[in-house]
Amino acid sequence: MDRELTEVEVWKLFTHDLPEQAWANNHDEPNRLCFGPGEPFGRRDTLRSNFHEWRKAGRIIRWLKHHNVRAIQIGGYDDFGRLRIIRWARRHMVPCFLFADSNIHGDSARGVMRPIKKTLVSWVVCQVAGVMPCGTFGAEYFQRYGAAASRVFLTPYEPDYALISGLTESQIASSLASVGLDASRRRLVFCGRMVPQKRPDLVLRAFEAIAAERPEFDLVMIGAGPLLAELKASVPAHLAGRIHWTGFLGDQAVISAIYRASDVFVLPSQFEPWGVVVNESLASGMALVTTNVVGAAADLVRDGLNGRTVPPDNLPALTSALLEATSDAKLDSMRAASAAVLADWRRRADPVSGVRRALETVGVLTPLETRPPRAPSPS
Repeated sequence: MDRELTEVEVWKLFTHDLPEQAWANNHDEPNRLCFGPGEPFGRRDTLRSNFHEWRKAGRIIRWLKHHNVRAIQIGGYDDFGRLRIIRWARRHMVPCFLFADSNIHGDSARGVMRPIKKTLVSWVVCQVAGVMPCGTFGAEYFQRYGAAASRVFLTPYEPDYALISGLTESQIASSLASVGLDASRRRLVFCGRMVPQKRPDLVLRAFEAIAAERPEFDLVMIGAGPLLAELKASVPAHLAGRIHWTGFLGDQAVISAIYRASDVFVLPSQFEPWGVVVNESLASGMALVTTNVVGAAADLVRDGLNGRTVPPDNLPALTSALLEATSDAKLDSMRAASAAVLADWRRRADPVSGVRRALETVGVLTPLETRPPRAPSPS
């Protein structure tokens, strides 16, 4: 963002030093400050941890004051520290925009927690200058709690598109060889943690159901997690040679190479706030089969055009969708359509444009169309 939003100086303030995901290393970013050196990003649901975050927020607020910060984009509202910063910004008339990958399908609080959540989230939405969800499901979530449409600025997660498109055929071939994949086979791919919420077991069962009708297809399972051993043990002997387990892959170039050499991406999650793997697979020219509660699916999967969306926890629906997506009648057209769907989404929801429009609404930036023309350069 700092490379494209050149009119402002962008600083990144981190509350924790160690990322939640093993692959998310951001230590080499410019203008980076960490207020929790050595601290892992984890659960902050105890009073002790929340008061620790509250005190940390005090140090962040002093930094914001000292540097006369004109606007803030804050990630989340799930601890006392973030709530303190949001409240301070409101009281001191510093525009604060809330970024969160919230998804209306994850808004599942029940019982006594429902009114508590409604009060908290409605208060947060009222305090901030605007909200920055990733997509349609996120916008619907915040509008449920009072956000006006005019204060919603889409700022979705994005992968490294240049890395995906820039891979050469030799790099792709080398990556396939490094994980033991046959370049001549067609492939379904699952990529994610092997945990119940992702439903990797459903991928296996659906592949078992279609394997006889799709003998040219293999299944690639990318990722690690607590279910891995159990999943491997559940594979029927006659399919062992067609289901490939890569384990955790820390090199995004290798993952992208597998995508580029594969056909259909499968994401049967029970819930996914966004799911940047959807962006990655579309950028790789894959068809998609995912559940209709995945955040990115609402904006990047056009049912029947570049893939299929199905209800979560529904093996028959998933099996049917995979049969359709891998059919001779649909596979090539779905794969080809993914590029246009992604291009349309990137035009509508560029994250830098979203931040720019947000800053224009609070007067930090001047709208491009109202700026005076530059004087011609002397010849």
